[in-house]
Amino acid sequence: MSTSKTLQLVNSVELFIRSFIRTPLIKHGLLASLLLTSCLKDIAPSSADLSGDPIKIGGSAETYEILELFVKAYQTQSANTQFDFLPPSQTSGGIQGVKSAVLDIGGVSRIPAPEESDEQITYLRLANAPLVVIVHNSVTGITNITGEHIKAIYSGQITNWKDLGGPDADIILFDFTEDENEKRVLRETYLGQDLKITPNAVVFPEDDELVETATITKFSMATVVYEQNLDDLPVTPLSIDGVIPSAQTIQSGQYPMTLPLGVVLNKQPSSSTLAFLKFATSPEGQQTLSGTSYVPLEAN
Repeated sequence: MSTSKTLQLVNSVELFIRSFIRTPLIKHGLLASLLLTSCLKDIAPSSADLSGDPIKIGGSAETYEILELFVKAYQTQSANTQFDFLPPSQTSGGIQGVKSAVLDIGGVSRIPAPEESDEQITYLRLANAPLVVIVHNSVTGITNITGEHIKAIYSGQITNWKDLGGPDADIILFDFTEDENEKRVLRETYLGQDLKITPNAVVFPEDDELVETATITKFSMATVVYEQNLDDLPVTPLSIDGVIPSAQTIQSGQYPMTLPLGVVLNKQPSSSTLAFLKFATSPEGQQTLSGTSYVPLEAN
């Protein structure tokens, strides 16, 4: 397809999405994601863009692993496309980076709020990532935890592992700050918005630091994004109410504690950016997630 035809099609897509953007469902992000995913399939990239400047990626740290998977797979068939991962920040940084044209793609680990979803950006969901409760391997005799027990530990009502059938040892609780998306999901699923967290909880601003500390602290517990490297660490992910996270349990709603991983992009992105996201949302691209902890689009 010629460059001029591609630009005409990009403009048509923008007008199509723009015509729907004021509907309530679009403002909450879900339908916007579905619309853009559908439209991407009809756009062919321009060869002029594929050898240009690197596609700049930034935003939520939780999205970097999945975006790196897509980039690695995409570059096997489009070696001329270069990517530049800027230092990770948060979802708000990804959104602002795209709005200010610092980023081509902003990683987000939540659906943008209505006040963030103006006519400058479009949201695209890529996958879901389960959150899991992990305990240090010193916590023996416990492989499952109930939602009520999670709430009791975070509130400080349960403070010793022996109350749950584990060792006679104090529970060392590691937690996120309230503005982290993991904490938001934890409150929505199990804690509730008004639960007062025990003052004994050790609060971390960054998930990497939290996970690292949990691996070296006996009798600790934390709620984190499940990633493949957890299997190699001295921690045990617990089932919740007898349910483990999988494509099936997440799809059915049996396992509700998940982060929606996605991206935001400018309403008039480069054709190289569109080509990459077209790949990421295609069956071939989603197959990249096979064997990982991420739940692809077709299972959402």
